[in-house]
Amino acid sequence: MAITFPASPSDGDVFTNATTGVKYIYNATDGVWKTHVWPTNTDYLQLSGGTLTGDLSLGTNDLTAQDITTTGAVSVGTGLTVGNGLTVSDGNVVMASGHGIDFSATANSGGTMFSELLDDYEEGTWSPTYSGLTGSTPRAHYIKIGKLVSINLYFTATNRTANSFDFSLPFVADTTSNTGSHAGVENVGSIMMNNVTYPASSGQATAYAWNAHGYVYYSFTSSSTWGKATGTDLGDANIVHISYVAAA
Repeated sequence: MAITFPASPSDGDVFTNATTGVKYIYNATDGVWKTHVWPTNTDYLQLSGGTLTGDLSLGTNDLTAQDITTTGAVSVGTGLTVGNGLTVSDGNVVMASGHGIDFSATANSGGTMFSELLDDYEEGTWSPTYSGLTGSTPRAHYIKIGKLVSINLYFTATNRTANSFDFSLPFVADTTSNTGSHAGVENVGSIMMNNVTYPASSGQATAYAWNAHGYVYYSFTSSSTWGKATGTDLGDANIVHISYVAAA
């Protein structure tokens, strides 16, 4: 049952809920009705229902609530426990830096688990810089979920040189787990090019993220090694897609 408080209260006014017997005191400075209910051997505020026209503020104890509606802010000191789902009808859930959604209650994989905290989401554009050619960038979009970064880059190339080609990434790739010959996690993707001259004996071209840059590597039919592409190996128009693990 919703609680209807008196209109235009003055500081110190006392209102008693005729159904529950709970007393509320109006604080004009804060503009709210305040109450403390202390169940036996328990230090928390427990309400079975109600509509608060101001803010609900609690100290360092938990809040256990059922069907509470407030038109103001709800501030809880150290913990909020919701028994059967939380619905946000408007606005956003804002996490403090370094915090997020903790999935530690779920089962882990058979491998080594590093983290179960989803602490970041971001999407946007960046302005890559290029080596080995002059690049014009109609599109450079990224999405970051946790540490997983997916980029979609479209650029055109002019002034291509024989120098090694690379472009800057929006986030530095993870270098803590070396799984290959380079000091970084192996993050590969795809590239589509037009009007391109492939190196002799080359096969598949692969986009590659390492540290702060993206590269293009060719596989060769005549050897077991890869070759890093130069500016002259790139096409007039190029589309790159890579998903990689960010360092942070």
